[in-house]
Amino acid sequence: MTYRLHRPEALHRLVHDMVVAAGWNEAEAQETAEHLVLANLSGHDSHGVGMIPLYFQSLADGNLSPAAKGTIRLDAAPFLIIDGQIALGQPNARNAVDRAVLMAKANGVAIVNLLDSHHIGRIGHYAEVAAAAGLISFFWVNVAGRPPIVAPYGAKEARFGTNPHAIGIPLPGGDPLILDFATSRMAHGKARVALNKGEPVPPGYIIDGEGRPTTDPAHVFASPDHPLGALLPFGDHKGAGLSLIAELLSAGLMGAARIDEKPAKTWIINSLFGVILDPARLEPDSALRKSRIESYLAFVHAAKPQDPANPVLVPGEKERLMRAERGAVGIPLDDETWSQIVAAAAAHGIDAESY
Repeated sequence: MTYRLHRPEALHRLVHDMVVAAGWNEAEAQETAEHLVLANLSGHDSHGVGMIPLYFQSLADGNLSPAAKGTIRLDAAPFLIIDGQIALGQPNARNAVDRAVLMAKANGVAIVNLLDSHHIGRIGHYAEVAAAAGLISFFWVNVAGRPPIVAPYGAKEARFGTNPHAIGIPLPGGDPLILDFATSRMAHGKARVALNKGEPVPPGYIIDGEGRPTTDPAHVFASPDHPLGALLPFGDHKGAGLSLIAELLSAGLMGAARIDEKPAKTWIINSLFGVILDPARLEPDSALRKSRIESYLAFVHAAKPQDPANPVLVPGEKERLMRAERGAVGIPLDDETWSQIVAAAAAHGIDAESY
């Protein structure tokens, strides 16, 4: 596998210019570029700039439109419901979370449901947004518009999406705790990255279309060469149970698109359910909150590591370390992913190689 290193600011300009050229406004382009590049900087290439060709294919197929904008269905604190209208996901979700943050600041808590948005990206991003405002957050997201791709525990075929879950806890004067994970053993996008790199995935992550274990990521992508396989849930019944709950909380209760409905070509539809709350309503003394969190984190960090070269980390630390590293040396993109970005940019009159 060969790859090139790209400066984060160059990728930011490229994605921004591509989104504007495709018809979205400046603010939408800025939010999308910031979100995607930060995902790469954080080490989550599955949710980074490699998604842009998929978005642009959805645009070409008529399944995504720059004219689509989310609309408010209910704004009655502490409840906020927004119909996403299949609008561009990162600006759509950021708008919903920003509104919920203001509501939680004013009322102590906000319960937000964003329905039927186009792909909203890395869910931990929104936990970071809430944490930056000093708020605790919990998010559950479903994935619809595509065939099921995750098998229930003990099943030979898929019935779930990857249905991510994220929790953010701010630390006054310090870095927040950000827990963000797919309820499958690996995100579907990480399988796409492995496929583009020509690399196998670890054993125990994927089954083929016959329900047999495989390490070939091609089996979780539609192909005339083989029936569609499935990702496996993390933690067996635990991840499977969380995935089912995420489907119902984010989409099922409100009648939004679900994974069991007939998919449309190149759609990636997300609905998000979130609870955002002000920790100051629980403990008004921020110094006490800080000392309580830090004392426990110190206890966790002091655990003897199995490998001295890999110290014990808490949620969010790995991403911050990766941001520092990639910010200094650049973001690696494999040749296949880069060629897809180049082609998507060229379709809108942009020479990606000039960035």
